[in-house]
Amino acid sequence: MRKLTNKKKKELLKNKYILIFTKDHIIYTEEFRKKVVLELSNGKNILEIYKSCGLDPNDIGLVSIKANKFNWTKEFKVIEENGKRKAVRIKGAYPILDKGNKIKYITIVGGKLVDDYTNAQIEELRKNKYVEEVKKDKITFTREFKILFIKEFNNGKGNLQIFMENGLDPLLVGKRRIKACTRNWKKQAQNNPTFSRKLGYHPIKKETDDEKKKKSQNIKYLQKRINQLEMENEFLKKVQTLRKG
Repeated sequence: MRKLTNKKKKELLKNKYILIFTKDHIIYTEEFRKKVVLELSNGKNILEIYKSCGLDPNDIGLVSIKANKFNWTKEFKVIEENGKRKAVRIKGAYPILDKGNKIKYITIVGGKLVDDYTNAQIEELRKNKYVEEVKKDKITFTREFKILFIKEFNNGKGNLQIFMENGLDPLLVGKRRIKACTRNWKKQAQNNPTFSRKLGYHPIKKETDDEKKKKSQNIKYLQKRINQLEMENEFLKKVQTLRKG
């Protein structure tokens, strides 16, 4: 996307097909994405579609428009239902705004919504050492589990089997989520086999019992030493007072 002034952004936000701006992207409504895919399937030019929706391609940028076309045509398919053609999402995620006007993505796998977790399910999932974080609509696995998963998957094990053998019930995690994780991790592992978050990233090591014990002893020693120094300081003050007297 081309760099836009705040004035231009405010102007574009008046368009019903634009949901919000992020730092580097325009987030379009799901309605617009479907409209683009459907009209492309009817032979219409992508630039003409943007123009007909009140969006100037010069503002958006040709590179950004081409990228949207490439992504959206993979995420949707055109079907005929009750004599009418329509575009339906088959994968990826569509954006909505929550009550705080923040962007939220609803994941679709195999043409179906990925269900939210209940509070009880969240608590159960958090018990597993390979779960880094879990929220109502999202679960994040540790770097260690991703590495283990790819290794075993490449050795011929099925994705559901790997989850099950590591204490993660596929029915609890969700088969569609597991399918999405498999696809994403395989892709990530090609360029980043260690799943490092960024260059130079090193995971924080958990302290062993011996390290915790040693740390506790050091703290106790330092506290004792501080107390001794305070007592010595008070003693010296008294001596100085007596000498002056």
